[in-house]
Amino acid sequence: MAATQPTIPKRSGAGFLESPTFDEVVFGDGEGEQRFSFDEFRELPLRRRVQLLLSKLPKFYLGGAEIPRAEAMRFNG
Repeated sequence: MAATQPTIPKRSGAGFLESPTFDEVVFGDGEGEQRFSFDEFRELPLRRRVQLLLSKLPKFYLGGAEIPRAEAMRFNG
């Protein structure tokens, strides 16, 4: 008798970082400032994203206005 693997149901809708929740994120200020668009940030290796988020206080912007980090990093769907 063959064993069967349980299937994991697929979630509908977008997941984390699948659709834009911010336009730009800024880490640091002055000469050390780093700016990333949503797509640029998403394309960074996970390790680098985590490093940036933990080492420098990020500022997220949507439509030119700063938004709360919780809103920018929310799950969609």
